[in-house]
Amino acid sequence: MTDRLKQFSSAPPQTRMLVCADGSTTVLLDALVGERVSVRVDHQRRVPAARVRHIGCHILGASPSTLVIDRRSSILTSGKDVISVNRVVIAGRDSQKLVPPPEQPLGPYLKTAGFTLTREPIDVSRDIWPLDSAAPACVSKEYVIDCGSAGRVYVHEKFNPGFVPLGRDGSSV
Repeated sequence: MTDRLKQFSSAPPQTRMLVCADGSTTVLLDALVGERVSVRVDHQRRVPAARVRHIGCHILGASPSTLVIDRRSSILTSGKDVISVNRVVIAGRDSQKLVPPPEQPLGPYLKTAGFTLTREPIDVSRDIWPLDSAAPACVSKEYVIDCGSAGRVYVHEKFNPGFVPLGRDGSSV
């Protein structure tokens, strides 16, 4: 955790909190914006793990021919501002059971569904915010949610620098 903090030492507290947290990002985003966030599924399909080889085969351990769920979504405020864009890949024996209904964020759904969850951090880094033509820097976080015998879920989140700034002055630095 200390190494993650070093990279973001000049970031404001809310950014450092998201970087270091090993729990539900959705709960933290709710607290950050002061309201319940919602999700918009931008794309979801079942694909062979080989199509997302690095994630499906190497990170999640699926065989190349196994079907995994490849999902792209956005977390939104009540005013429909995008707080984060997410790539989620789900693999496992009961992978369909790990897919939340379109209107429910992943973490709260998995918890409510009664899965035993363990989050395994992969990386936290600076990235490019994809929804701005100026391509400002943003915080990016990758982790795996292990759901026991049901399967594993890879999550890659990129946070809107307007909500999760890199600089203390609110800039994307």
